[in-house]
Amino acid sequence: MSQAKTDYYSEEKTFSAPSANTQKGSLPSKVYNKGLKDLEDNDIEGLLSQLSIDELENLNNDFDPDNSMLPPSQRCRDQTEKTPTGPYKRDNLLKFLEEKAKTEKDWEDVCPYTPGLKRGKVYDSDSGRNSEEPENTIGKMEMPIEIDLDEDEDELECALVSAPEKDLVDLAGILGMHNVLNQPQYYNALKGKTQDETTGTTFNGIVQSYVPRIVPDEPDNDTDVEACINRLREDDSDLKEVNINNMKRLSKERIRTLIEAACNSKHIEKLSLANTAISDSEARGLIELIETSPSLRVLNVESNFLTPELLAKLLRSTLTTQSIVDFKADNQRQSVLGNQIEMDMMMAIEENEALLRVGISFQSMEARHRVSEALERNYERVRLRRLGKDPNA
Repeated sequence: MSQAKTDYYSEEKTFSAPSANTQKGSLPSKVYNKGLKDLEDNDIEGLLSQLSIDELENLNNDFDPDNSMLPPSQRCRDQTEKTPTGPYKRDNLLKFLEEKAKTEKDWEDVCPYTPGLKRGKVYDSDSGRNSEEPENTIGKMEMPIEIDLDEDEDELECALVSAPEKDLVDLAGILGMHNVLNQPQYYNALKGKTQDETTGTTFNGIVQSYVPRIVPDEPDNDTDVEACINRLREDDSDLKEVNINNMKRLSKERIRTLIEAACNSKHIEKLSLANTAISDSEARGLIELIETSPSLRVLNVESNFLTPELLAKLLRSTLTTQSIVDFKADNQRQSVLGNQIEMDMMMAIEENEALLRVGISFQSMEARHRVSEALERNYERVRLRRLGKDPNA
């Protein structure tokens, strides 16, 4: 990819103009950063009059998005050049916002609303304390810790010495001294909860382990391979997806037979062979499947033992029908593909106008960048087709 040098350094041009403090006939001084302070308004106007239309356009694009002195509408120029999809209809927008607000669920209150019941604390001016406490305050601190630092330091020291260690733990958490507390003590102090036996009431509190949550194992893949082979051979129109992921005990002969049977089907759309321990000898049949199947959209061969050479051939075979939109082949035994293989894969993806997702880890920065751009172009083609426009126009 060749690109003009001016595209990279168009914003770093240096202009020269005579300074306001220099005498006539002296050498011009460079105008850059600090030199702008010495220029007068007429000198700036002279510089602007010497710029071309393209240079003025580039200068007009120079904004400071972090300048808080400018309103948000002036921190960046409007660069929308596409035509609007339709006229602005205020009534339809308000109707949509109103319907969306009605369908959204309200926030759940900590204390549900009950007619005639006051929620929260009720302050009694006579006693100087809360006369009644709601149920949701059980387990929290009875009163906040107040410290007046303007009092005598001796009284403050005496108050801290006579204070129980439980209150000192709360005080340390409020002051942010997390290095002397365990994690439950620190977060209880911040949330206003009292320390209990589970968290420890002293600075020597031991963190108790919690019972881990039991996560059930994923069920085994119960796909009937024999039934899938027979239905693929008969070209069953209802069989659109075959998933044999994680079936490592499946014999290699059965996998070869499955791939050969898939070549006879004109309705299969998704084939998943992830983590089945297949190698190049079993996966070579996928090349014929990709080149002959007009309905195949998704192919998943992740976590297997395929070589980079075969992966490059699989990607190259997608150019025959250009029907596959999702190709996943990551996490193979050989993690490093090599520069030559990556360039071959990159060129195959750039020539393919149907691929939208590619699950392959490229080591080269150029390959990652160009593959990303190629997939973005394909997404743009899909968008234009959806709008009824010609993607090649």
